[in-house]
Amino acid sequence: MKKRLITLTILALLLSGCSLYRMNIQQGNLITQEELSQLRPGMSQAQVQDILGTPLLTDDFRQNRWDYVFYLKEGNKEAKRSGITVFFNQAGQVTDIKKDLAAG
Repeated sequence: MKKRLITLTILALLLSGCSLYRMNIQQGNLITQEELSQLRPGMSQAQVQDILGTPLLTDDFRQNRWDYVFYLKEGNKEAKRSGITVFFNQAGQVTDIKKDLAAG
């Protein structure tokens, strides 16, 4: 009887460790609608950086493009991705803003 109780206790402890915990993974810049609505064509790169922060991606070959990417994976749920791309002219002023709200 005592041996069986010990065996069941060990088995219960081993099985309790089998539940999979998936940690939330967040990467990049979360851009709110409020921050996005503050962007205007003609703004300088410094003004954009004050509002949105440092871009996650900059291209050495095309320095007139800044990419703000956000990725969130919550546990076993589908990953959420979104992104904002800001384009500048040669004078460093905003010419275009593209939103990429692709999910999963």
